[in-house]
Amino acid sequence: LFLAIPSFWLAALIVLFGVLIFEYYPPLFYSHIWDDPGANLAKTTAPAIVIGLGMAAMIARMARSSILEVLREDYVRTAMAKGLASRVVMWRHVIKNALLPVITIAGIMMGFTLGGSVAVEYAFAIKGLGVTMLTAIIDKDFNVVQNLVMIYAAAFVIINLLIDLSSAWADPRIRYE
Repeated sequence: LFLAIPSFWLAALIVLFGVLIFEYYPPLFYSHIWDDPGANLAKTTAPAIVIGLGMAAMIARMARSSILEVLREDYVRTAMAKGLASRVVMWRHVIKNALLPVITIAGIMMGFTLGGSVAVEYAFAIKGLGVTMLTAIIDKDFNVVQNLVMIYAAAFVIINLLIDLSSAWADPRIRYE
């Protein structure tokens, strides 16, 4: 369901239903995180849900298909035929091997999240990097654009490094030399 709903539409629906049903009004401004961390966390819950629902749907779908694919493998049937407990087979053989595509998709989705949060920032009036980038592009402030592109590139490289390290941890057959 959440794969088909764009994040800006889901943000508008959460604001609308939040006002009508739960009497939740998005804040007009956000305080600095160190001034009141609890209030700031409460204010960023709805935008985090909007951004995270699409990612969670994609990851859940990939995890399901990957687990079903691994369950059809010969070594899983062999382990079950040897009399291993189904819990042991699931954790040692199925989850371990099904985790690699899920880790890869999670990394790709994190990259999409870096660029795709602009609409959510606008919907919830958050002064984030996406809105700052868009404003700098409109104002032709090239120094700010260059710096933000460098921040995005560094974040993307770090995310890819973490994904590669996670893949090597999950599957010992992967070695980087």
